[in-house]
Amino acid sequence: MTKLTSQFEQKRVDNMQWVGHSKLSGLTALASDEQERVRKTPLFYLERVSVDNYEDDIYFVNNSDETLSFVASFRPYRNIIEAGAKLGDVSEENLNKVKLYSDDMDCLYTDVLPKQGVRIGSSHIIYDSDALMQWLIHLPFKGAKTHYAIWRFNVVEKGGIGKSYPLLWEDFSKPLPMVSSDCLFEKSEMPIEASIYEERCALLERLIDAFGVANAIFVLAINDVLYRYCVGWSAPYSESDIQAQDIARKLKEQKPKDAQAVKGIVQAIYDFWFNKGFAKNISMQACEEVLALYQAQVAIVDSK
Repeated sequence: MTKLTSQFEQKRVDNMQWVGHSKLSGLTALASDEQERVRKTPLFYLERVSVDNYEDDIYFVNNSDETLSFVASFRPYRNIIEAGAKLGDVSEENLNKVKLYSDDMDCLYTDVLPKQGVRIGSSHIIYDSDALMQWLIHLPFKGAKTHYAIWRFNVVEKGGIGKSYPLLWEDFSKPLPMVSSDCLFEKSEMPIEASIYEERCALLERLIDAFGVANAIFVLAINDVLYRYCVGWSAPYSESDIQAQDIARKLKEQKPKDAQAVKGIVQAIYDFWFNKGFAKNISMQACEEVLALYQAQVAIVDSK
């Protein structure tokens, strides 16, 4: 499968218009879907724009009425483990993975306007004609039953897409050919947004200066959990690092055996820093994730 990750050039095109009757690629062009395309308008779609006789650029188009704070054409991660990083590994290679999106930031667009298209890749009529090509896209937008979510799209097509390719209809239904069109709004599903990459990396550097690489990764991983689950309050990413540091220290001191004990530690720390009961609604899923990090960290220390 070919994934378009070579040297990337960003482009934007304004005032793009959905035509709505161009066909999909030969593998996925279905009569029922063509009828659906006539009736509906997409919130988002891909558009193929010719560069020359052999090459086309592929654009993501924001066909909604809202400005998107970011559009990222790469896979989002919930935590460092999903990104292939490891606790306790102080190598440069691992540290790069801890940052999550170091190799992808050229593919991040911010403030994508309504009817604006952003280039997410390209395809070649000869070289890519027999290749399975994939586009991974994620962006923030409301859902059918939620005011905020991260939408994650996965498109796979042999030889690229046809002229236009809907990603999500205006009624939030999924077009037939899509591999996946996921609305992520549960805290356990939410990824770390690429839009906070710089803030998160700056925090990592401060933690490394203060505690060394191995401990910094552990504290950062805890902070990822606090951020994703909005523990205490919905604060900027870098404003819960003091609580993450305290949690890391208390975990080592108290050696919790289960998620309930972790919950007690987290609540006590937030009670100290804020008002009593400030983190009373912390989910057990968040505590289980913190416990898993602690257990992994202990296993690394014990193995040395």
